[in-house]
Amino acid sequence: MSLLPTTLEMLPDEMLLEICRYLHSGDVLYSFFGLNSRLNRTIAFYRQHVSLHKTFYMQFIHIFTIILPQIELSIRSLVIFELESPLFFESFKNNHTYQCLEKLTLVNWTDEKLILFVDTLHGMKHFHKLLIQALDLTESVTNINLLRKILGTNDNQLTHVCFDHECDALNLTDEENCEMSFPNIIQLDIELQTTNDLLKLVRITPNVEQLHLTFKRPWVKVSFDQHIFSYLTELNVYAMSWFSTFDDLKTLIQISPTIENFSFVLVTRDYSMIDGQCVLSLVSSYVKQFSYSICYHSSDKDDKFDPINIIKSWKSIPIAYSINENDKRIFLHTVSYEVSRLSLRSLFNKQMSANLNSQTYRKVRHLHVYDTIALKEIAGIVRHCRQILDLIISIRALPSRIQELQNTSIALPYLSRLDFLSIQGTPPDSGYIEKILSIAPNLSAISIDFDCLYKLLSDDDQSLFLFSLLHQRIAILCIRFEDTSIQKLTNEHIHCIARIFFRVNHMCIDLRNSNLKIESHTISLILNYFPKLMVLSMYGQLSEYINSNKDILCQYLVEQSTGRLTNIDTFKIDYGNERLKVWM
Repeated sequence: MSLLPTTLEMLPDEMLLEICRYLHSGDVLYSFFGLNSRLNRTIAFYRQHVSLHKTFYMQFIHIFTIILPQIELSIRSLVIFELESPLFFESFKNNHTYQCLEKLTLVNWTDEKLILFVDTLHGMKHFHKLLIQALDLTESVTNINLLRKILGTNDNQLTHVCFDHECDALNLTDEENCEMSFPNIIQLDIELQTTNDLLKLVRITPNVEQLHLTFKRPWVKVSFDQHIFSYLTELNVYAMSWFSTFDDLKTLIQISPTIENFSFVLVTRDYSMIDGQCVLSLVSSYVKQFSYSICYHSSDKDDKFDPINIIKSWKSIPIAYSINENDKRIFLHTVSYEVSRLSLRSLFNKQMSANLNSQTYRKVRHLHVYDTIALKEIAGIVRHCRQILDLIISIRALPSRIQELQNTSIALPYLSRLDFLSIQGTPPDSGYIEKILSIAPNLSAISIDFDCLYKLLSDDDQSLFLFSLLHQRIAILCIRFEDTSIQKLTNEHIHCIARIFFRVNHMCIDLRNSNLKIESHTISLILNYFPKLMVLSMYGQLSEYINSNKDILCQYLVEQSTGRLTNIDTFKIDYGNERLKVWM
């Protein structure tokens, strides 16, 4: 009896969807849509939530021109990277709309293109939520005009606007007198420069109910006596870039009488900010939830650092803390930690009071450990944050702390969700990256300084297992050139990196903090050495040759190609202010 051949259609829906979990959204649509009606129904989720950023250029063209017109009435959420924007821009400009669209996410845009794009979005009655990620601000557009365009998108039908924490901070305090109000906005997540910008925001979004703020610059003394949020019920403030004072906290708490939920993440030198009785005296009895996190570093003149009394002052509310008495520092917060971002100095890795099984930091998704003298220092903090998606480690040589580095180290926990690792600086124990990779099976993106990476790859004593993990796992590689000593990125450098990162499909080269320029020869070498590359992004000053020959760079890359780039129609080059992107 002959066996019938097994076909894809014979698999149950559950198994097909399990296969789809290992593919990107664009791959699912490209591979399965249109084969038959059953598969079209099975992949309904991928027709409703569309993201095409991990597709090759010609694959994207096919999906955009052939598949999207057939599924446009199914699309409820859509992710658009700036690199994909020209076709979408023309489509929206010609009054083509996605009538069932509810949420739009725009990623890696510059303000000059974003302000033009959002002006084409009209007539979508279900579209109420706009997310903007990693916005790059230039000097070509005033921030206040950009914000007005964004808040007025889709004929003032938006209710939710979110700028993620990777966006540049907006400066809204220009001299323009024209005031426009957007009463449609009820939830706003935004990155601002100072509290002066918040004063402007009160007038622009008077009906906002949920406000999540990140401040990037020092406080400015302002008064909200005449301008308050009348409907605000939730206020979240994240300000870790400078030292706040008790008066600053008092000003923010008084920003609206209707607030029921507060969340603050601050850093200070003001002793009153860690005194529980002082802080809680500001909180009205009408407040339902008060989440408070503070990193305190005493001033040189401070001689009253008293950890025991600090903890006692919070006896009316549960707290967690970590104290370093030698440096007169304390990290203290209400239980549990309710914020998705946690930024901590590495010295707090010891004596964290929270029990490992308490899940105090279960909501943390983005962890930054700074002033780290070695990678193994992070374990004491990371073991409390097991649900993180990205981990940033900033290395800083601190002679006063070298003796603290002990031979024994804490075991890292299993980090199933970690997918991005950034190492800033060159740690003495770079081989520890192997341990991080070993406990993070889904880590696929890494950002690293060139000097650190090249030293790691050139070290014959490094573990072969580390190189194997990097080779197998890493699909997205970002290399920063921070005050590097090299004068030119050579064939040898690129070949050394490509030997290990052969599978990389997205690469970013950041030359902005170096004397290196973006050279056509360098672009050609990278494209030839990385055959699986979809997108190459380069940031920095363009060479004189590229600036003078933008029209023929495509042809140059075809001529220099070892066979992958066959003609100029199969890939795209996008230019911007100190940046160049190649999409293949």
